[in-house]
Amino acid sequence: MIRKTIPLILILSFSAAPALAKEESEAFKKAVKYFFQRKYEMAEILFQESIKRNPENFKAYSYLGDIFLKKKKLNGALNLYKKALDLKPENAENFFRIGQVYYYKKLGDLALENFQKSLSLDKTLTFVYYHIGLCQLMLKRDKYKTINNWETFLRLAPEDPQYESIRRVIELLKDPNFKIPPPGSDISIEEALLLGGSTLSKTDRKAREKKAGNESKKTRKKLEGLYLDDDL
Repeated sequence: MIRKTIPLILILSFSAAPALAKEESEAFKKAVKYFFQRKYEMAEILFQESIKRNPENFKAYSYLGDIFLKKKKLNGALNLYKKALDLKPENAENFFRIGQVYYYKKLGDLALENFQKSLSLDKTLTFVYYHIGLCQLMLKRDKYKTINNWETFLRLAPEDPQYESIRRVIELLKDPNFKIPPPGSDISIEEALLLGGSTLSKTDRKAREKKAGNESKKTRKKLEGLYLDDDL
């Protein structure tokens, strides 16, 4: 009777596999922990290590993309999110993240396309409506589509901490006399919202600010919770 023997090298590789998987898992868990503690430098190192040990870990690419996005390394973040999508094509959140990158790159059409893809894959991502509205406001300068998406967001997320700030902005946008400043205007969108309109001359604006006094500060407090990228 011939007894087949398993080569020693295979025995060693089989026994090492669980250990390597455990090490990869521990590195990833630590990276996630550091990420939520906002210790991004340590998290980045560990996510990179996790990817080296398991190139198929799409979550590691997504988290690493988030770190790059926070650092405004937009091209790097975009590549990482696309890699995550290659590994898991139906992941709605990665389409949303790609939309964010394009938003920061001021590519409104591409941002909206990816935001819509994320919603088509997961209707529960209600916060996407907020970002679609933000894109329509800041990049497309379309107040009606901004209103429509933000009203949808408020209807679906009435407990959102920005609820009152968004509702206040919607009221201002609905004013028929309010016009969103065009790109390149010397009046920013945020300034127009705070003053109640974008058609004020510089002189009128200064006079109104001086007259408003504390009221202007109160208005600013109502809007300060609203995320606006006024440098776009």
